[in-house]
Amino acid sequence: MGSKKRIAINMIAQFITFIINVSINFVLTPYITKHVGKEVYGFVNLAFQTTGYVTIFTSALNAMVGRYITINLGKKDYKNANMYFSSVIVANLIISLALVIPSVFAILYLDRWLQIPMQYTTDVKILWMFIVIDFLLSLCTNCYGVATYASNRLDLAARRNTENTIIRAVSLILMFSIFAPRVWYVGFTKFICGFWVIVTNIYYTRTLVPQLRFNKLSIKFKAVADLVKVGIWNSVQQLSTILINGCDMLITNIYIDAASMTLMGFAKTVPNYLMSIIGIVSGSFGPEMTLLYSKGDMKAFEKYVKSAIKVCGFICSVPILGFITFGTKFFHLWLPTLTSGEVMTVQILSILILAQTIFDVYIYPLYTVNQITTRLRIPVLVSLGIGVANIIGSILLCVYTDLGVYAIQIVSSVLLTARVFFFAPIYASYTLNLKWWTFYGPLLRGALSSAITVVIFYGVLNVMTVNSWLMLVVAAIVCGVIGYTVNYYIVLNKAERIMAKEVIAKKLKLKKK
Repeated sequence: MGSKKRIAINMIAQFITFIINVSINFVLTPYITKHVGKEVYGFVNLAFQTTGYVTIFTSALNAMVGRYITINLGKKDYKNANMYFSSVIVANLIISLALVIPSVFAILYLDRWLQIPMQYTTDVKILWMFIVIDFLLSLCTNCYGVATYASNRLDLAARRNTENTIIRAVSLILMFSIFAPRVWYVGFTKFICGFWVIVTNIYYTRTLVPQLRFNKLSIKFKAVADLVKVGIWNSVQQLSTILINGCDMLITNIYIDAASMTLMGFAKTVPNYLMSIIGIVSGSFGPEMTLLYSKGDMKAFEKYVKSAIKVCGFICSVPILGFITFGTKFFHLWLPTLTSGEVMTVQILSILILAQTIFDVYIYPLYTVNQITTRLRIPVLVSLGIGVANIIGSILLCVYTDLGVYAIQIVSSVLLTARVFFFAPIYASYTLNLKWWTFYGPLLRGALSSAITVVIFYGVLNVMTVNSWLMLVVAAIVCGVIGYTVNYYIVLNKAERIMAKEVIAKKLKLKKK
């Protein structure tokens, strides 16, 4: 099978999986909340967020292992491939065993460091137990997940993820239907699905890359040292990411209360999915950007980067602006168990989370530029500084103001917006030896288009009566047409509009044929 066809299959499979996962999760979230109570569901998100803290240390070892194994398999250097494979398996096993005792004590005394409603204490501890076990087992077998990547069969991984989502949904519905409702069912089904991932990864390793085998004679400390040396910046970046948006629920629980933590979890759901879409769109430009940069044609590279920025903003900004406008209507329909006041709180939090993203979509491909030019140290350090400032600022506002749960998102929103306007475009221009204002054109055009679009959207909101899913879909279609029309004339220049028309015309001709 040709490489272009394989890439297309992989992308389509991943996109279909993404849609299925989002659809099922949107149905499951209100279903689970209804059965276990909104005051306790937040501990599910917090448990997953907390296990993510461990990845600060494990990413230094695991972030680059797929690259090293894949490159050596491509070279048919099976000796080195198995050296990295076997060495990392042992290293991850040691890390997992070292985490067992701290994990046991953390779960046993969970109610000492978290605010848990007394009647749910045992339930929440069992939830965390299953999630931690799943995490440790997944860490031990992490290397087996390389098989689908190394063999360019990401479609198999996507299909397996879809199977997992369906298994999880069916299992949860059955358990809640047959037994008394318990939040730990969520952790149990995650454990079952995680075990299925391990089994299939081992199977894929044996069938797709049979040359890859664990061998105790292949274990080398040098392999671990090489990976950590290269991956250390990934750990710093992971730490920065967690400090920026991975501690908000924990801080909410400690400094405010469990109920507010649950509302924070609801508020993060849609923004997280929107960020995934942005990553998919922006990531599609990476290969061509890398190729142009490798050829040294900086004019063509600059032109392509600007186009990537505009296209990313053109596609991704409209859903963000639409959600900001109609979010309250969406949450009323999606989470009917919440009061009007709680829905308003969730919506305000969502807007604060997405505030910087409105502008970020118009520079997102610039983050790929940093990776292509391997100029990562300064961006990572800037992100780390933002993360530290975010934690300190959030805690201070929680303690010394009456802002409540809003304090946590206000700080990160201000800091990340400042990064969008005052660092990312300038640093990308610097690394490419361009004028510092080079990438501000698309950003400012995008900001203007977003301002006009959101005003129009609020006009539509005032005219239409959105009180059902059908009317919300109708409003989304109407606003989608309007939003993309505004973007078409403001974000894109004349040449890019002509190009867009040609692309659409070709697509329509192909469909007719």
